[in-house]
Amino acid sequence: MRTMHDSSRTRGSKRGVALISALFAAAMAATLVAVLFLTATAGNKLSDVGRHKAEAKYMAAGAVEAAKKDVQTAIANWDDVPVDGAVSVGDQDVAYTIAPSGLDMIQTDSAGIQTIVTGYEIEAQARSAFAQQVAHRLIMAEATPIFQFAVFYTDDLEINPGPSMTLGGRVHTNADMYLNCGGTLTVDSNYLRSVGGMYRNRKDNPGLSEGTVKVRRWVENPYNASEPSEFVRMLSQGQLAGEGVANVSGYDSNFTNGVDLNGDGDFYDDDEWLPWGPGALENWAQPDLYANGTGNTVQSAAHGVGEAVTPSIGSIAMYEEQDGGTHYYNSSTNRYEEVTGAMVGTHSPGFFHDNADLSIITYADGSWDAFDGTGTSVKADLAGVVTQTTIYDARQAAGNGGGNTPVTEIDIDLLNSSGVFPTNGLLYAAHYGMGEGTDARGVKLVNGSELGGPLTVVSEGSVYVQGDYNTTNKVGAAVIGDAVNLLSNSWNDSKTPGHLPTASDTTYNLAIVTGNHETVGSSYNGGLENLPRFHEKWSGKACNINGSFVCTWTSSYATGKWKYGGDRYQAPSRNWSYDPMFNRVVNLPPFTPMAVTARDVVSW
Repeated sequence: MRTMHDSSRTRGSKRGVALISALFAAAMAATLVAVLFLTATAGNKLSDVGRHKAEAKYMAAGAVEAAKKDVQTAIANWDDVPVDGAVSVGDQDVAYTIAPSGLDMIQTDSAGIQTIVTGYEIEAQARSAFAQQVAHRLIMAEATPIFQFAVFYTDDLEINPGPSMTLGGRVHTNADMYLNCGGTLTVDSNYLRSVGGMYRNRKDNPGLSEGTVKVRRWVENPYNASEPSEFVRMLSQGQLAGEGVANVSGYDSNFTNGVDLNGDGDFYDDDEWLPWGPGALENWAQPDLYANGTGNTVQSAAHGVGEAVTPSIGSIAMYEEQDGGTHYYNSSTNRYEEVTGAMVGTHSPGFFHDNADLSIITYADGSWDAFDGTGTSVKADLAGVVTQTTIYDARQAAGNGGGNTPVTEIDIDLLNSSGVFPTNGLLYAAHYGMGEGTDARGVKLVNGSELGGPLTVVSEGSVYVQGDYNTTNKVGAAVIGDAVNLLSNSWNDSKTPGHLPTASDTTYNLAIVTGNHETVGSSYNGGLENLPRFHEKWSGKACNINGSFVCTWTSSYATGKWKYGGDRYQAPSRNWSYDPMFNRVVNLPPFTPMAVTARDVVSW
C-alpha cells in the first residue's frame, strides 16, 4: 500500500482472506507444459504424428489448469466466473470454455462449517501441426466463509484478559496459541485449534501462568441448549503444582512426557497424567453420556492440525500501485484521476474501493465527495449524513504531542433513508493524506443500531464504531479496517488528554477484520481481548460482541502501541461470541472473504 500523497512511500497491502490452494500450481501450468513439450520433442522414438498429439494434449491440459485458477480467483473476489478465456502455451494461445455443471450444494462438516460447492465443466482445445486434442475436466469449487470462525488468526493468537471473559465459537490460529487470564476465561466452543503449539502462559512473560481457563467438552452443536455443557479446566502451572505435578507452564504443549509413576506406559494409574497429545483428546472429548458421534474440542500441532493458507482476496487500500493501471496521481490537484488519451496509469482502485456501491472519499484539504458504483457523485444525497470532525485517540496520540485524529463521521440512520444506501451492501470510506499517529485519519460510524440492509464497511484507516450497532432487526454486518475501535453508548466526544470518560453497556453485532502488532519480547500487543481497541473507562461495564474476529495483517497506519490505563482505557467485561446466524450462508455480511479450493472430479 502507498500513502495517498506520496507515491514514493510503500507499505504492505492489507488483504482479506482466501484459501486458493491450487493457485501456484496453476500459475506454473504454462512452464510445466513447456517442459513436457521439450520432453515430447526429445523422444526420438515417437513418430511426428504421435509427438504432435502429445504436444496438443499437454497444451490442452495446461489450459484447463489455467481455467481452474480463473474459477477460484473469480469466486474469491466475488466476480462472475468467466465463460471463456485463453492462455499462452509456448508460442500458441490455447482457448478454453467454462460452464456451470448444475452440481451446486451447501455442505456442512462435523464442526458445523458450511461450504458453498459449485460444479464447473472446463473444456480446452489445442492444436499442434495437424494434430488436435480436446481436454475436459469437471471440478467442484468449494468456498468456505471466513466469518464462520469466531476467531481466525494467521499469526500467534494471545488471549490474556484481565477481567473474566467468555468466548464462544470456533477459534483457529495458523501459529501458536497462548491462553491466560486474570480471572476466568471460558471457551464455550467445540473447536479450539492451533497449527503450532498451545500454551497455558503469556507469550510476553512465559513464566506467568495464571487464572482459570475452562474449555467445553465436545458436543455436536454447541448452540443447542439441550446439548450437554461440561467444561474442563486447562490447568495453569500453579494448578498443576497443586496436583503435585511440575511443568514449565501449565497443561499444554510443553507437557510432552506426561506422568507415568510406575513406568508401565499406560498413564491411567492413580496420580498419573497423560502427555498433552492424547491428554487433550481425552479431556475435551464428548461427555460420557453423549450418544451422538465423537469429537475433540482442543487440538494443536501434536494432533496434526493443518494450516489454512491465506493468499489475497483484495486490498483495503484506496489505490494500489499497478503498471498500466486505470489511474495516476495528479500532483496539481493532489488526487488520483483516471487516465485519458495516451497517458499511462500507475495505480488502480483497491478491491473493496473498486467494488463498493457507495464510496465516501475525504480529500487532503478536508473536503469530501461520494460516488455510487458507476462513479457518479451522490454527495447531494448525503446532506447531513457525512460530517468532518475529530476524535481524541490517546493510543494514536502517544509520542505525537497529543492532538486529535481527523475522522469522517457517517450517520448510519440517515444513510438508511438517503436513497443511496449501497445496494450491494459494500460501503467504502477513506482519506487522502494518510499518516501515522494522529495523522492516521479514520471513519466513525454513529447511530447504527439499525442498518438499512446487510452492510460491510471498509476503510484503509481506522474505523470507530460508536454505540449499539446492528441490534435492531439484525442483519449480516462487518467492519474491515487498519484498526477497529469500539466506543460505547455513552461516548460524546468529550475525551481530552488526561481525561478518561466512563463507558456504558454496549452491544455490537458485527464481524471484524483488522490488524494488530506482534508481541516482541516483553512488549505485549494487547491480545485478542484488545483486537478491537477501547478508549473509555469500561470497568464493570459489558462489551457484548456477536460476530467474528479475523486478524491477518500488521496495522500500517494505526501504529500506536497497546498500553493499559491512564487516559487510554480500562477494560470491560467481555462477552464475545460467534454469531450462529453466520452458519447460514445467506446471512453472511456482503463480500465476506472466502476460503476457496477447487477439487478435480473427473477428466476425459
